[in-house]
Amino acid sequence: MTTAADRPRHVGARVERIEDTRLLSGGARYIDDIRLARMLHLRFVRAEMAHARILGIDIGALGDLQHPTRVFTGADIGGLAIKAHQDVPEFQYSEQPLLARDRVRFVGEPVAAVLADDPYIAEDAAELVFVDYDPLEVVASMEAALDPASPPLFDGWNGNVFVERQMKGGDIERARAAAAHIIRRTYSTHRQAGVPMEGRGVVARYDPADRFLTVWSSTQIPHLVRTYIAEELGFPEQRLRVVAPDVGGGFGVKGQVFSEEVLVAWLALETGRPVKWIEDRREHLLASIHARDHRHTLEAYVAADGRILGLKADISVDVGAYSTFPFTAAGDPGMAAKVMPGPYDFQHYEATFRALATNKCPIGTYRGVGRPSAVFAQERLMDDIADELGIDPIELRLRNVVRVFPYTNALGFTYDPGSYAECLEKARELLADDIAEAASLRGHPERRVGVGIACFIEQSAHGTPDFTRRRVPIETGYIAARVAMTPDGGAVVDIGLQSHGQGHETVMAQVAADALGIAPGDVHVRHGDTLTTPYSVGTWGSRGGPLGGGAVHVAASEIAEKLRAIAAHLLQASEREITLGGGRAFVTAAPDRHIPIARLTRAALRNVDRLPKGMAPGLEAQCSLDGPRDGTYSNAVHAAVVEIELATAKMRLKRFIAVEDCGRILNPLVVDGQVRGGIVQGIGSAMFEQFVYDEECQPRTVTFADYLLPLAPEIPTIEVHHIETPTPLTPLGAKGLGEGGAIGPAAAIANAVADALEVPVSSTPLNADALWRLINR
Repeated sequence: MTTAADRPRHVGARVERIEDTRLLSGGARYIDDIRLARMLHLRFVRAEMAHARILGIDIGALGDLQHPTRVFTGADIGGLAIKAHQDVPEFQYSEQPLLARDRVRFVGEPVAAVLADDPYIAEDAAELVFVDYDPLEVVASMEAALDPASPPLFDGWNGNVFVERQMKGGDIERARAAAAHIIRRTYSTHRQAGVPMEGRGVVARYDPADRFLTVWSSTQIPHLVRTYIAEELGFPEQRLRVVAPDVGGGFGVKGQVFSEEVLVAWLALETGRPVKWIEDRREHLLASIHARDHRHTLEAYVAADGRILGLKADISVDVGAYSTFPFTAAGDPGMAAKVMPGPYDFQHYEATFRALATNKCPIGTYRGVGRPSAVFAQERLMDDIADELGIDPIELRLRNVVRVFPYTNALGFTYDPGSYAECLEKARELLADDIAEAASLRGHPERRVGVGIACFIEQSAHGTPDFTRRRVPIETGYIAARVAMTPDGGAVVDIGLQSHGQGHETVMAQVAADALGIAPGDVHVRHGDTLTTPYSVGTWGSRGGPLGGGAVHVAASEIAEKLRAIAAHLLQASEREITLGGGRAFVTAAPDRHIPIARLTRAALRNVDRLPKGMAPGLEAQCSLDGPRDGTYSNAVHAAVVEIELATAKMRLKRFIAVEDCGRILNPLVVDGQVRGGIVQGIGSAMFEQFVYDEECQPRTVTFADYLLPLAPEIPTIEVHHIETPTPLTPLGAKGLGEGGAIGPAAAIANAVADALEVPVSSTPLNADALWRLINR
C-alpha cells in the first residue's frame, strides 16, 4: 500500500543535473553560436594609453583593405554613456561614454567601433585606425588617488575619490578605553580579473516589420540590461527583448550592464543590420571588469581573555576609472565595511570606507564582492590577535563567535540561526593530525607544514530594504517565478534568474516537482529571456536557491492547492484528504482511490466541465519573492594545510576542508559543486591570479602566459562537510551559497603560510615570489 511517506521527495536528494546532457554533449547554444543573415561584425579600437586626450582619429588607411567597413567614434554617439550613480551627497558623479569622446581613462577603453561583414576584416580594419593621443598625467595608485596634487580624472571633480562614507554602531571609544590590548594591522588584497570560461559577447537585431529590437547577451541580468538599454536609447521597453543564451560562467563578471551591450544595440538600430561582438581573451583581461584591490587597516580592541570589544576599520579600494552599473564604484568598499564584523560578537564598530579612482580598468562584481578581501583582513587579524595573546587561533574564535540567534550586530543587521561554533569544532576535529604535524616540524631546516582556518558568514538573498539603504541604481532584491501546468500533466517554470552553471534547471524542477507531485523530468525550466520570464533582478548575490527556489515553491504550491481541490471533487473526498505524489492524486488514507495528475490538468485546461462548480479554468501561478530585510546568513569554516620547501619557496596545498552551513540543502550534488568551484577560484585568488599594471598603468598580464590560473595539479582534493541549520526566513529554509566557496580560501591559505613560516602575512598573492620574500625576510 502506498502512503504519503512513500511519496518521492526530490528536494534534498542528489538529483543529477538535467542540463548537463545538453551542456556536455555539444547541444548548448552560446552567444557565439548565434549567426544571422546580413550580420555585421564589430571590433573595437581600444585605448593604448591609460590617460590621454584624443587629438584625432584617422581612418584613411582603411581604404587599403578594399572591403566595405564603417567606423563609429565618440563623436557619432552623442551623449550615450553608462551612468552609475549612488544617490548620496558624497558621491562624485561621472559617466562612462560608450566610446571615448575626447579623453581616455584606462588602457582598453573603447575608442572606436569598426564594422565589417567579415569578422577577420573587422579585426584587420580596427588595427588600421590611428588614434592621436596627447598623454596626461596618470593616477596609478591609491596613494596617487589620495594625493591632492594629482589631476582629477573628471572635470569638476574635487580629487579622485568617488565616495567616502562611514558606518558605525555602538561606542568605539568605550571599547578602546576598556581594552587590555589594542592591535592594529594593515592588510591588502591584489587586483585580479574574473575569467569565466566563456568571455562576453553581444548580438543585436532590429526588425522594422514589428519595430522590435532583440539583444542577445552573455549576461546574468537580462531584465536589467533591457531596462538600461531602453532608458539610455529612449527605445520602448515593451519592444525590446534581451536573451541570455547558455552562458559559460559569469561569477558576477557578467552581472553588470556594459557599454558594449548598449552600443551594439544602438549600432543595430543605426545600421539597420544585425551586429555581433564577441570579446577575445585579451579584451576580457584588459577591459571587462577587475576585482579585489583592497587595503584595510584594522584596529581591534581586545579584553585580556581574548574577547573582542570593538573594531575600527579604514577601507580603501582602487576601483579604477569608472563607476559600474548597477552596483556602482561604492559596491566593493561598502560591502567590505558592512561585513567586516563577520561572525563575531561585539557591539562597537566603526568603518570609514572609500572608492578611489585611478587609470585602471573599473572594478565590478566578482564572486564574493568585497567579502574575500574583508575576510582576509578579518581572519588574518584574528590570527594576529591569537599570536599576540598566546591563544590557539581556533580557541580565540570560539571565544568570540556568535552563539545565540537571532543576533543583531553593531550595524543593526540581524543574523538568522547558524552553526558558527559547531563548524569550528568540526574543523578542529578534522585538523587534529595536521596541527600535530605542523607543530612537529617547527624549526625544520628543509620544510614546514602550516594549518590555517578562516571563519566567515555570507549575507545572501538580500531583500529590497538592504538595497534601499545603499541608494544604488538597483533598488530591489526580489526574484519572480511563474509556474504553469500543461494538459499532459507536465509543468513549465519561467524564472527571472539566469543560469550560468548553477544547475537552476535541475533545482527548480526538483522544487516544482515536489509541490506538484510529479517528476523533475516533467518540469521544463526556462530562464534568461525577458520575453518569457517575469521581471526580476537576475542571478547574483547567492539568491538562486533561497529566493528563486522559494518563489517556485510558493507558485507551485498555489497550483497544488487547486489540483487537490479538483481531485477531491472527482474522487468525492475532502481536499484535506488528498496527497499529490508519484504523478497521482490519491486519498491519503486510501491510496487505491487515486487519479493521474494528467487527468486533473486536462480537466483544468481542456475539460473544464469536470471542474468543481465555480472554479476558474487554468493552472498558472506567479510569485515575486522579496528577500528578508537583512538577508540570510550562511556560515562556514575553511581550512588549508600547506607544505613549504624552504630552499625553493615551493608551496603545496596538502588539504583543503570546508565545513559549511547553507541552511536546508536543496540538492547536495549541486551544493558540493558550488562549494568546490568557489574554493578553486579562491585558491586562484590567493596563489596565482594577479593583474599587474606598471607605474604608467600599462597592463603587464594580458595573456594566460602571464595571468596564471590554478590548474588541476595545483588543487588538492577538497573535502566538503555540511551542517544544516534551516532559516525561518525563506520558504524552503535555504540560504545562499553561490559565493561562499570563494570567500575563505585566501584567508585560510595566508593563515596556513603564517603558521608554517612563523612570520606575519599581510597581503596576497601568495605566489612563489611572495613566499621567497617571506622566507628570507
